Amino acid sequence: MKNFIFDLYGTLADIHTDENSKRFIKAVSVYFKKLNPETGDFMSEYKRICAAEQGGEDDETDLSRVFGQLLKTDNGETILKAAGYFRRKSRSKLGLYGGVRRLLTALKEKGSAIYLLTNAQACFTLAELDKLKLTGYFDGIVISSEVGKKKPSPVIFDYALKKFNLDVGQTVFTGNDINADVLGAKAAGLHTAYILSNLSPTEDSLEKAKPYADFATDNFKSLSEYLISLC
Repeated sequence: MKNFIFDLYGTLADIHTDENSKRFIKAVSVYFKKLNPETGDFMSEYKRICAAEQGGEDDETDLSRVFGQLLKTDNGETILKAAGYFRRKSRSKLGLYGGVRRLLTALKEKGSAIYLLTNAQACFTLAELDKLKLTGYFDGIVISSEVGKKKPSPVIFDYALKKFNLDVGQTVFTGNDINADVLGAKAAGLHTAYILSNLSPTEDSLEKAKPYADFATDNFKSLSEYLISLC
């Protein structure tokens, strides 16, 4: 196997955010009011614009547009700064699972190419990849908000395969969500590996994953040994 594509949150990175906490709502309300005094009730406006931007089931809203509307600006730097503040205030945990760096380093040393394909917001995730010091490991990054489609849509998988000119038969996708990651990648013809993590959907289980994934585990060390064995 020459190419390894990974999901991010729940697969490589552990995270917790809460956009319903009173502390978060107060902080972002004050922040956005300072930037745009015409802002009314922040959360009401935020949810209204998000709902208006939402398309079909597999469509991904780009929150950069939402923040731009809230601030009534198209200044990219201002929007990115506001998005960063919003994310930091909502986030209480961000870190890598044990063994992630060892796995990615081992794959690199064996000459494999490593890619990221994740359902996420570029205005949040690119900064978090830098914070986690992961960016340099990837030969390419695909984030759903930039594509406009999210997993399990075949569109985002096909987009990544074409963008990086990858041979489906030489590529494995690893994620922590049976529907979005395993079934989505399988539909695109990819080999799949599944890890049951603390961020996997509550309805997921190893028993449910094993009939679909080429490999399934709840142990990152086992996952690492399997992926390295494919090189």
